[in-house]
Amino acid sequence: MQIPDLPLPRFLTHTCMFSSDLGGGSGAAPLVSRPRAQVGSAASAAGMRPPACRGCCLAPPALLALLTGFLAFGLASEDTKKEVRQSQDLEKSGISRKNDIDLKEIVFVIQSQSNSFHAKRAEQLKKSILQQAADLTQELPSVVLLHQLAKQEGAWTILPLLPHFSVTYSRNSSWIFFCEEETRIQVPKLLETLRRYDSSKEWFLGKALHDEESTIIHHYAFSENPTVFKYPDFAAGWALSIPLVNKLTKRLKSESLKSDFTIDLKHEIALYIWDKGGGPPLTPVPEFCTNGVDSYCATTFHSFLPLCGKPVKKKDIFVAVKTCKKFHGDRIPIVKQTWESQASLIEYYSDYTETSIPTVDLGIPNTDRGHCGKTFAILERFLNRSQDKTAWLVIVDDDTLISISRLQHLLSCYDSSEPVFLGERYGYGLGTGGYSYVTGGGGMVFSREAIRRLLASKCRCYSNDAPDDMVLGMCFSGLGIPVTHSPLFHQARPVDYPKDYLSHQVPISFHKHWNIDPVKVYFTWLAPSEEDKARQETQKGFREEL
Repeated sequence: MQIPDLPLPRFLTHTCMFSSDLGGGSGAAPLVSRPRAQVGSAASAAGMRPPACRGCCLAPPALLALLTGFLAFGLASEDTKKEVRQSQDLEKSGISRKNDIDLKEIVFVIQSQSNSFHAKRAEQLKKSILQQAADLTQELPSVVLLHQLAKQEGAWTILPLLPHFSVTYSRNSSWIFFCEEETRIQVPKLLETLRRYDSSKEWFLGKALHDEESTIIHHYAFSENPTVFKYPDFAAGWALSIPLVNKLTKRLKSESLKSDFTIDLKHEIALYIWDKGGGPPLTPVPEFCTNGVDSYCATTFHSFLPLCGKPVKKKDIFVAVKTCKKFHGDRIPIVKQTWESQASLIEYYSDYTETSIPTVDLGIPNTDRGHCGKTFAILERFLNRSQDKTAWLVIVDDDTLISISRLQHLLSCYDSSEPVFLGERYGYGLGTGGYSYVTGGGGMVFSREAIRRLLASKCRCYSNDAPDDMVLGMCFSGLGIPVTHSPLFHQARPVDYPKDYLSHQVPISFHKHWNIDPVKVYFTWLAPSEEDKARQETQKGFREEL
């Protein structure tokens, strides 16, 4: 099956993924798909300034039979076709001597982060991989921590590092296997699985995800049939054969990566590798798992919420809700009906004082696009409260749905004395420098120390209506403070993500009320439950597993 091309050229369908574009915050604009020409990158003193936007007749028997055959083929399900192709591929590649690779021919790349909690988890996984290799009495493989490979901002996007992998490993290696910090690997089974594929050919392997409906986070790609395009679930691990790494490296050298937005890395990597049919699509591998139930799995991924000691107390988390007068009557009641009671310290920041909520007027006029002026005013108000030494600040939009109790658990793994800037990580212009940022709709979490360093610097909004999340990313990048990514924060609605992807998450937030019942979404996905309590009892075992 040939995968259809995008409905429109990418430069006509690029959508700015700011909080305002996704309907969040103060006076957010409705969803619009903006031409790339409006997403220019103007230079600023700090580097790259964010863009300002956000009957049929009876036939003879022989002919009828022929037509019936064609019709049956045309109506065959995509799943059946995929299974047939997969079976044929395996028969062709088979297990032969040339596929009988050694463990040392696999390079493990852990998609790690520099934050102390994440770096420790990655080191534990590395130790587990090397111990399993030693138990097999094989020569040890290379295990690489992504955050240690390169200091450039965009290393987490993988593609800029492929030339390094090609130069360093192409002579003596067969596979680059990528995984997340919490991926669990059965090394013997992984080795057995990779031996099924001829490593002299171009392979892109993983657990396949697909969109159930076209979604803004993928720029509405494949809108006529969103299920047709497959991309890997990073949690299950994914692999590139060295010939494919070399091919991609050659392409990267001949054409630079575009200065563009990085929104959903796993989808964008799959698009780049597929190259509109010029490269291989993702080959689904049943042994790459996330549920951990099946005995044949080479990888698994535990669905649990990190807990390092006791949850952070509610009084140590201050919640700031950005709103404006026109949303006081419809969005704020949703907050009060759902998650407000979980927050011990909460204020609503608006352009209009309304005592019944109540709201705080910061003296910043409402803007229709970004809300940089308002956000920096919130940061200054938080830091300047001399009598209040609250450790954490969370800034959300008025259409953000969030679980404060789960956030308490997550923050127990971070040190508020360190500069922590936490949330769902996006990127801008990372192919040509650029910076990472926490997308605002899912919630932005700051340690007090991060805010102190930010406000001590000269980095500020270039206008009140600049995109606040992107300006913050640019500022923190200039200060050498990295974004700490958590996939448990979500810039969009549950329907915008694959069910298989959400099935192994304990989500902390979602964003937007558009075409959904936000109260139902909250109580389905985020409300405290007995299941959450059960998870707490099993987390200790998960933490000690490695």
